Amino acid sequence: MTDLTEADRVAWLSLLASDTALESPYHHPDYHHLVDKHQGGGKVTLAHRDGELIGLLPWQGGAFARPSGAPLSDYQTLIAAPNTELDIRQLLMGQAVGAFHYTAVPTDDGLETTRLELNNADEWRAARDGSYRRHLKSTRRRIRKAEDEVGTPRTVMQSRDIDAYQTLMQWKQEKFRDTGKYDVLANSGNSALLRELWERGPSSPLRADLHVLYFGDRLAACDLGLTDGHVFHSWIVGYDPDLITYAPGIQLMEALIDSAPDIGYDVIDLGPGTDGYKRHYATHSRQVASGVVTLPSTAGWIAGCYDQAEDALRSKTGDALGKLRRRYSQIAACEPRISGRSLALVNAFGAQFKRHEA
Repeated sequence: MTDLTEADRVAWLSLLASDTALESPYHHPDYHHLVDKHQGGGKVTLAHRDGELIGLLPWQGGAFARPSGAPLSDYQTLIAAPNTELDIRQLLMGQAVGAFHYTAVPTDDGLETTRLELNNADEWRAARDGSYRRHLKSTRRRIRKAEDEVGTPRTVMQSRDIDAYQTLMQWKQEKFRDTGKYDVLANSGNSALLRELWERGPSSPLRADLHVLYFGDRLAACDLGLTDGHVFHSWIVGYDPDLITYAPGIQLMEALIDSAPDIGYDVIDLGPGTDGYKRHYATHSRQVASGVVTLPSTAGWIAGCYDQAEDALRSKTGDALGKLRRRYSQIAACEPRISGRSLALVNAFGAQFKRHEA
């Protein structure tokens, strides 16, 4: 990664503290240091004014660049001081970059994200609407049902159990295969990044915390999230598929809400999307968008043409081209060779076809 001085790191953290819109552990300098350690090719472009750092962009790649940590990074952005007139194109000029593809950059008009801001679990629940109360009533019935049929539900917050960690990774990879989604955990750099963040443990200022639900002695659900101690970003979530009738993921979510203030979390971030179970939990939302920034070059021209075709054909194809672009961006970030990317695309779409046939 671009060599950063201790003064740069302090200034980076100061920029984060100056703007609540940048409140996410994905923007922490330690995260991008570890991304570079395990994936390689990390860069940080800095912008100074009168010797003062006013903005920076962590990124990876070459002519076709991407945000640092993509596709694992659920939030990606240019980090800048408030009211600073600076954009991604400005920072990448002169960097031999033709196109910068992103999937989760803040915007005023995009996909909503789900955030729970809470200081007290009882007060948070009291402020929820009737839909949530019905949802909670159903969850409590399932808790009693699990206790009667499997074992008493119990949670372990900030678990250090390696067996639970490895089982979560197995569940998640099986889910990727079942849904036809690209398995980002098959990339050794991605899996090593997650593992080191978890191995840092609860005392680290940036880490991955693992929260676990058991029914008796049986592992039921896990949630591995990136955290700076203040914001917990739910990241890798999985559950025993044979226990789905008991909604173990929801049970774990409710337990996490109860435990969050004691752990130190003021925010639980469930990431992009407000559909499904997430609609019951959101207290605040932000908006993120995917797209591309192009610069004068052959790579920029190619990316620009695809972007124009995507817009022009949206009325006929819906988001099909956008899904293809996002899928390829995921694969390209994890597969350095063209042959590997081609095979991954074929496998991904083959799995999708089989799923639709079933």
